[in-house]
Amino acid sequence: MSPVLYVYEKNKLKKLQEKLSGYRFASIAYLLYKCDSLADMDKLVTEDIDNTIVDITNMIKDGNYYRTFTERYFWTLVEEYENVHFCLNAEFLTSFLELFPYFFNEKDINTEFCNDIIEREYREEEEKEYEKCCPLSLYVYKNHGTVQKLHEDGTLIPISSVIENYQGVLLQYNIDKIACIIKDEEIEYVDISSAIRTIKLRNDLIFPLEILLYRISGIKEIKYSLESGLLPAIVEFFPFTFAKEVYMNDDVDDTNEAKKGWTIPDAEDMNILADSINQTLKGHDVFKSDFKHNLLKFAFLNKMGERKILSILLCGESGIGKTEFAKIASQKMFSGESLIKINFGNYSNEGVLNSLIGSPLGYVGSEEGGELINKIATSKSRVILIDEFEKATPAVYNFFYELLEDGIFTDRHGIEHKLNGYIIIFTSNMTQLQYQKHIPNSLKSRFDMVYYFVYLPVEEKLTFIQNTASNLIGKLRNQFGAELSYDIIQPDLEKLVMYNNLRDIKRKIEDIVFCEFFKYYK
Repeated sequence: MSPVLYVYEKNKLKKLQEKLSGYRFASIAYLLYKCDSLADMDKLVTEDIDNTIVDITNMIKDGNYYRTFTERYFWTLVEEYENVHFCLNAEFLTSFLELFPYFFNEKDINTEFCNDIIEREYREEEEKEYEKCCPLSLYVYKNHGTVQKLHEDGTLIPISSVIENYQGVLLQYNIDKIACIIKDEEIEYVDISSAIRTIKLRNDLIFPLEILLYRISGIKEIKYSLESGLLPAIVEFFPFTFAKEVYMNDDVDDTNEAKKGWTIPDAEDMNILADSINQTLKGHDVFKSDFKHNLLKFAFLNKMGERKILSILLCGESGIGKTEFAKIASQKMFSGESLIKINFGNYSNEGVLNSLIGSPLGYVGSEEGGELINKIATSKSRVILIDEFEKATPAVYNFFYELLEDGIFTDRHGIEHKLNGYIIIFTSNMTQLQYQKHIPNSLKSRFDMVYYFVYLPVEEKLTFIQNTASNLIGKLRNQFGAELSYDIIQPDLEKLVMYNNLRDIKRKIEDIVFCEFFKYYK
């Protein structure tokens, strides 16, 4: 009997399985796992292949770089074993016919399951029979803390830990090393979330990954874990690889959030913090009043679960207090902790998002993580400064749009990071016209505060000059015993009001004070 190719649409897959319930369904990757050479195909157990529908979608999807081997493999299956047929996702039928135009007769290509057929549920016994043909177990979780706890207990590893590298369409790994890891360390779970995220972008890696999953399961019965949001991708890429998914117990606190050990203060303490920040920041009175209002409002909304992140965009010329405000806020709220600072001026336009949250699995530097992730992990501050935001790319704008909306981002390894309770301060030298032109409207709507810092008035610059000079004179007196007189250098200091950049003013204050100090020190 000639082999039949059953062509199916994704939404007709259940109907195909129901109609052919007397057959076993298996992925071509499963057969290659059992036997990956033509010479050894006679070693396939008859029960593994007779009366089987072999899904060849992933072999075609990856571009089929081994066309000659593939065709010979197909012919050997048909010649050596009885009643072997094939199925293929309709999306790849044209590609298949271009690669193998003579393998199936036109009459042997069944397109019944590409029609608009009303679906119905599996019968229970059919579902059980189907599960017998799917050797891999899939465990789904919603809370990242669930798998983090298993990882800490030593019973779960990420799939990235067993893949050494990849070249082109090949995944590089040592199956003997994998066997040692899984057996010696009593691993029960392998999390495949990062790999599924990667193959959504790299379809050519689907087939090699599927073979790897079968090879790992051949070592011992492994449970594959997956983030719930990626389940549709499993259905799309591996319709015959996994048995019916099992949902894991998610009654675990998310460690990414819990490890910080900080909760937003109550209204009274938040008022005190806001006043302390505002007293330290020079000038910008209208902004400071609005900041106190928004900080207090954020405290209540966050406790109600209505707001995850307080976001502030500050624009204006350099040296007028934008970055200083972020430093003050972090120091007052998280004394002794390093401000989490990201400067887009240090990035090139190419790969900026990878620099921020890490590269996808297999790319150079993927094991190092991104700058944002690393700095969050090493500082207990919950104030993030995003400097030179005007140099961000559209991909970064989209990233922050989602982050400010949900308070969560997922890195390129599939790990979820919750930034609940964080304050993110964006700074930029953009003018109002540039802001309107370059920032997407969707992102504009996510900022809680947008302000343009202006130069300080003369009176406030004089106060800044006096306080900065007096503090420096006091430190020199305490450390070196130098008795400097503010009155002597006051005329020179007051001339500095002609400048607007506070950084420049501070440096010139230091020059004036040290000129007088060196007279004493000599």
